[in-house]
Amino acid sequence: MAIFKLKKRGSLANQLVLSFLVIFLIIFSISSLFAYLRILGILKDNAKETTLRQFKQYDYNLTSFANEVDQLSRLLVLDSELYNLINYKSKPELDRVLQVGLAFRNFTQILSDYKYIKEISFYGDDGFAIRTTAQSNEILVDAKDKVNKFYQSKIYEKSVSGGQKLVWLGGFTDQDFVISDGLSASPEAAKPVAYISAARSFFSNNQAGTLVINVDMKYFTDIYNHANDISSNELYLIDEKGKIVSDSNEASIGESGMAPSQPQVSASSDIKFSSEERSGKQIMSYRIDSLGWELINEIPVSAFISDALALRTIVLTMFVFSLVSAAVLSRFWILKVTKPLNSLTNVVRKMGQGNLGLTLDLEMRNELGILITQFNKMSKNIYDLMEQKETIQEEKRMIEIGALQSQINPHFFYNSLNTIKWMAIMAKADNIVESITTLGDYLQPMFSKGMFCTIQEEIDYIENYTKIMNYRMAGGIKVVHRIPLGLREYRMLRFLLQPLIENAITHGLKNRSGGVISITAEERGNEILWSIQDNGEGMTEARLQEVRRSLVNWDGEAWDERKGIGLYNTNRRLQLHFGEHYSIHIESKPQEGTELTFGIPKVLKS
Repeated sequence: MAIFKLKKRGSLANQLVLSFLVIFLIIFSISSLFAYLRILGILKDNAKETTLRQFKQYDYNLTSFANEVDQLSRLLVLDSELYNLINYKSKPELDRVLQVGLAFRNFTQILSDYKYIKEISFYGDDGFAIRTTAQSNEILVDAKDKVNKFYQSKIYEKSVSGGQKLVWLGGFTDQDFVISDGLSASPEAAKPVAYISAARSFFSNNQAGTLVINVDMKYFTDIYNHANDISSNELYLIDEKGKIVSDSNEASIGESGMAPSQPQVSASSDIKFSSEERSGKQIMSYRIDSLGWELINEIPVSAFISDALALRTIVLTMFVFSLVSAAVLSRFWILKVTKPLNSLTNVVRKMGQGNLGLTLDLEMRNELGILITQFNKMSKNIYDLMEQKETIQEEKRMIEIGALQSQINPHFFYNSLNTIKWMAIMAKADNIVESITTLGDYLQPMFSKGMFCTIQEEIDYIENYTKIMNYRMAGGIKVVHRIPLGLREYRMLRFLLQPLIENAITHGLKNRSGGVISITAEERGNEILWSIQDNGEGMTEARLQEVRRSLVNWDGEAWDERKGIGLYNTNRRLQLHFGEHYSIHIESKPQEGTELTFGIPKVLKS
């Protein structure tokens, strides 16, 4: 985890405190979440039980009301002379007037006695219909039979199919029952008033009539919704098709309700109650058998959560207090425990900055005490070893440099050459004099003080060496310099190029006349890059790999010239003076020649 990779981000104490707090946070969060969800589940279960008890009470109230309306409809059918109106068109005119008057009187009396009934209508099979409201009595006698839209409505269809039972329907308004002129209400009619309708069909002499009692929607809704004092709850009734037939918000009537999605139980089943959580609401339903409808209660889940706000506040307060307390106490204790370790860390950091030999003066009788004691011993041993290593390395460096120089520095020849030169002058042998003079110029730099010279001095030395080799090889070697004037005053190791030129002549051009050696130097950043290239015989891939290995794998034994000890010496001198990353790179192809490349730091002559 990232908290355990806090390199340069904080102390071990901070990491331990952070780790402890993270563990505490995880454990406390999980336990608090479990408790919160458990309590929320209990609140939901309690809400279901409470709602179920209310549903049962509402079921009782609605059933009692349905029975009352059923008894009233029976009374109207039996006592209001409605049977005589079934065959209205077949009766004499006087009987018609008398029967209609009696029916209107009874309807009006019912409206007066039962304030929740807003209108009563009668529809005969022969198209005769009457309707009584608080404002008017209406009558329809139509020769075309059943011209009124009621005969095409769901109420008529359901009441006829229900036999002589009282059937309940919702979603209709007063304009669905208008019979004036056999048409619907005029365009100037007021806003439709929603009703709950109870319809009953009855028969006489093979003719049928339908009684419709329309109940005030507000009164009907108050039967089951008067105690709903929670504004967020929605309580309504839906029919068998899921349409809202009764709601305190009349605008919702006719829309689809949110019944639980599980299959509906049958009317004969004892299971009336069902519940489901969907769309952020707890939806509960209860079947009202007396009406054939379902009572739906929608409770937002937030209502349950609001009951747990006090608990959540307590839990959050405890969490914050516990977290702060744990952070303070854990930091105090961990800092006390890790203080010796911090001291040890500071000493180690100082040692990493080059202050070797530091020790820590702490006595502890635990694992940290053992660690500090062993650290003190280790620090002292490292200091002693570093001093010994520096002494040995310096001695080794001076020995290697001296040995390398001695291999290419035959100084005992110089005085003898001067003697031979004077003898040749006395004998007037000019070619011998010129050769010995050139050889003397070639050997003179070997006796100069210091291991460095300018690039110009090294080029002069190479030119003298080339003259001598041309005396031996009858002028068959040509050396080309491509060195910018601006680089010639920079310093380089003395005798660095000569072994490489010698190697090119000895191994590359020994069997080839007209040999050319190109010496190129170019500036690149803080370095000078060198290239020594010849057009000699080149090397096979196997030989090339062998020579490359010889640059790094010499074990100190005597090597013959064929194996290129001059290359090894030059490569080793580069690394001893400038670092291991400075070395000679070799590329070669048979019959195409060989190229040596290397770099040296760019240093001006002081």
